Amino acid sequence: MKEKKIIEKRYADFIPGDKERIEKIVELTGTGERILDVGCGTGLIGKKIKDKGNVVYGIDFSKGAINNTRKKGIIARVADIQKSIPFKNNFFDGIILGEIIEHIYDTDKFLQNVRKKLRKGGYVIITTPNLATFGRRILLLLGKNPHIEYYFREDSAGHIRYFIKDTLFKLLSDNRFKIEKYLSDEINFNAKGTIKSKFLAKVFPSLGRSIIVKARKI
Repeated sequence: MKEKKIIEKRYADFIPGDKERIEKIVELTGTGERILDVGCGTGLIGKKIKDKGNVVYGIDFSKGAINNTRKKGIIARVADIQKSIPFKNNFFDGIILGEIIEHIYDTDKFLQNVRKKLRKGGYVIITTPNLATFGRRILLLLGKNPHIEYYFREDSAGHIRYFIKDTLFKLLSDNRFKIEKYLSDEINFNAKGTIKSKFLAKVFPSLGRSIIVKARKI
């Protein structure tokens, strides 16, 4: 019950501020496709994808978020993605998992469920915080916590696992996805992210703030 209340309070009206990551997700989607946004929140990303000429569906645990998503013309349902994805198999051209995989307990079961919902050759776009960012590496060298959560409270993001490029690639390969694109959004040089470089993130994506991957179902 505590978890449900925290999630509802956090995500019912949540507007993500990471503009660069969102732009990358939208760029990686096509047009004329049927796309599911998992953890759709208030539909900010879904609306941008819909405006490209796609039919967009969404699921989220927050009832308030789903109400806001539907106002944007997105077909949205309340669902617990840890248990099921309430759509037909082989239905979607693409599925968006933006900042989702780090919240999942059984990642293999979850990705297999995702895979079933994709048509042949369909794709998944995953973004997740990078454990091996430039800043986190420095913090570890200094013996400090590299922004890894050790509690679940109202001020936490609820992450239960963290990824680097290799571990995410291995997880996707184990679940029969082939990596098509790998990139990042920006490299931050201070805690607030006011000093950053998008150019260096293109050259050294393994040091970037986010891991962004597009992978095909095989």
